[in-house]
Amino acid sequence: MADHIPNDMLIEILARLPVASLLRFKSLCKPWYSLITSPSFVTKHLNRSIMNSERNGDKLLVRLYDDGSNKKERCLLLNDDDKFGDEYSELELQFRLQFGCYRVVGSCNGLICLSDQYYSDQPQIIIWNPSTRKSVTLPMAPKPQCLIIRFFYGFGAHPTTQEYKVIRLVYNHESHLKLPPKFEIYTQGTRSWRGIRSSTPQYFLFRWSHQAFLNGVVHWVCESFSEGGFRNLIMLFDMASESFSEFMLPTPLAQEPWTPILYSVKLFGESLALFFSGQSCNDSCCIWVMKEYGVAESWTMLFTFNILGMPRKIFGLRKNGEVLLASKNSLASYAPATETLRDTGIRISSRALVSFDSFMETLVLVE
Repeated sequence: MADHIPNDMLIEILARLPVASLLRFKSLCKPWYSLITSPSFVTKHLNRSIMNSERNGDKLLVRLYDDGSNKKERCLLLNDDDKFGDEYSELELQFRLQFGCYRVVGSCNGLICLSDQYYSDQPQIIIWNPSTRKSVTLPMAPKPQCLIIRFFYGFGAHPTTQEYKVIRLVYNHESHLKLPPKFEIYTQGTRSWRGIRSSTPQYFLFRWSHQAFLNGVVHWVCESFSEGGFRNLIMLFDMASESFSEFMLPTPLAQEPWTPILYSVKLFGESLALFFSGQSCNDSCCIWVMKEYGVAESWTMLFTFNILGMPRKIFGLRKNGEVLLASKNSLASYAPATETLRDTGIRISSRALVSFDSFMETLVLVE
């Protein structure tokens, strides 16, 4: 029947189908295999997936790691809808990191960047497309010739070419408060690491700093040191120009004493969101949104809340405005508008490491 369908119409039909169906159709015949795996079709399907994501909402990738006696690793994929927590799939990892535990650096265009950065002076980095079950292990970056305090990674894609890039900041143990970190980048096209001549600001990221990728830019919350003292801000790295810049935080938070668990930057739809958690169970949590990207004056407090006896860690913000956090031994979704807390049914231990990233299914190739 496909022989009687004009090729342009066939492409339009196939580009609307989910990844799982397209993976099955690849085996029907050689022409369909060539079409579905072609870079032009992969890009067309990606663009349509992006439009659908903006209209219908992303899926959420939830990584759970119990660092207690069980040492159990799980990766869940959930729809961000009214059935959140009731229906989800558990992703099978087709690879094994050298230390058996990984961290999600970030996600972009259906690709997930994973790292075991806290357990080695030469961390292993993997780029993974869970939809196609394909992954690639990046070559090792040059081993630092100094005592390292820690590495930080960022992940995203060039906004025009969609070429993915991994960036690495290396902090020297002896001079991390005096000198800026060393900066390196891996690009998909060259399949190698290289240093960057761009001036690296003297910002300090803490161990659990998490990135947000938006508008072709990686964002982290960090602390900046100068003769006048410290200030909190958002550090940016532009994937196109390969340069650094910064955003100011909302004025009430710019001079707050830094604690690693207090701040995190996330996405709320197509906006940048900042989470701030109080230092004790009696302190409130608040969420700010940058209404106009790049304009510090547009920071607006979305809401503030305080749930007595609850941990201060906020995991994420759903498209419907509910907040994801820990409730005893489970994941909970809190609705600030009604001040109600709902158990999602997803079990987590008190010692579990949890991360959330938006995710969309794509055919994007891992090379």
